[in-house]
Amino acid sequence: ISRTMDLYGVSKNATSFCGLGTKILVKYNCQGLTTVTQMHQSPRFGHVTRNCRLPLSAANRCRKCLNSGITYLRDLLGGETNNITLSTCRDATYAALASRIDDASALELLSCFFQVTELSIPSEPFRPFATPEPSPSPVGAISPSNSDSLMTPSESSNNPYHLTMVPTIGIVVTAVALTMLVLLVILIRRKNQELDESESLDRKSTKTLPSPHPVYKIHEDDSSPFQKFSYKEIGNATNDFNMVIGHGGFGTVYKAEFSDGLIAAVKRMNKACVQSQQDFCIEVEILAKLHHRNLVALKGFCIQKKERFLIYDYMENGSLKDHLHSTEKPPLSWGTRMKIAIDVANALEYLHFYCDPPLCHRDIKSSNILLDEHFVAKLSDFGLAHTSRDGSVCFEPVNTNIRGTPGYVDPEYVVTEELTEKS
Repeated sequence: ISRTMDLYGVSKNATSFCGLGTKILVKYNCQGLTTVTQMHQSPRFGHVTRNCRLPLSAANRCRKCLNSGITYLRDLLGGETNNITLSTCRDATYAALASRIDDASALELLSCFFQVTELSIPSEPFRPFATPEPSPSPVGAISPSNSDSLMTPSESSNNPYHLTMVPTIGIVVTAVALTMLVLLVILIRRKNQELDESESLDRKSTKTLPSPHPVYKIHEDDSSPFQKFSYKEIGNATNDFNMVIGHGGFGTVYKAEFSDGLIAAVKRMNKACVQSQQDFCIEVEILAKLHHRNLVALKGFCIQKKERFLIYDYMENGSLKDHLHSTEKPPLSWGTRMKIAIDVANALEYLHFYCDPPLCHRDIKSSNILLDEHFVAKLSDFGLAHTSRDGSVCFEPVNTNIRGTPGYVDPEYVVTEELTEKS
């Protein structure tokens, strides 16, 4: 204690005046024992000395030291066990033990006796002090360099951690902000690119059509027979395009359940198909004008994100192929089969003779004949014929990638690839 007082500028005269040292203050004596020597010579103190040998960092060794000290004080005090006397004698016992060991060992003993932690010995070397100069305040005797050592170990150990965390957090926040900014710029540029491509396709398809002939455009108004759906609506209705009900050369067909209760079949066109946006608009415009009980009705369309969709009525009983070749469905009666054949003939008659321009299907097969809940046959996946540039009527496929199924098309067309009225 005296050395610590010397280190922080307290004069030796003050230390002596306060009675600090290895002697116990007389007015706080323990059962008449006023010095360390008297404490060492008291009965059973040797037992305390043996049980309090260092190290005491282990819990069981510290507990053994405390138990021997309690036994010693109980025998020494007898019936006088008030708190003041017990506290004074405990301090005297510690002072007697600490007087024979060095400062580091005394701190370890102190931690065990009084359960005090985070104590340290000043690391600066001891130096003699001259007569201290008067200071205007009690803290004036402490130099700025020494004031840093007054910080507790927990404070001094936490400061580097905080100093490291502050720039780290700043770097992380800056990196996240820059990443979000880059992603935002990429999304904006991608959206602008899609809009530019859409506008360029419109300009290109408009230029390819001669002025004497009308330019087809999809008009969205109250009188339009079809509806424009968004990509998000179709994605939600098809459970993110997981409700697949069929595949074909044109693409994939999905079952869609829209939020307004509409149940439809969504045809997703292949991205590899060569068909300009203007041609797709012409196809939608003409197909939307077809109205016949034996044709699958077009409900709407979607052109978004370089994707093209056609939305048709949903047929509850699937295709004719399912009923003719599947073992899971019961066979159709001959009466039902004749009715289906007549329905298909009516549909072809409408496409060939009552449409202007006429339409040629080119792929009449059982998988393209769909059945509703009453087994009314409806023809699907029919091609498009339109007026050629020279004004003559010709039949040509909507999509050059789809050339029909061998065995279901005119053999002459398979060889010449030219559709005629006879075909």
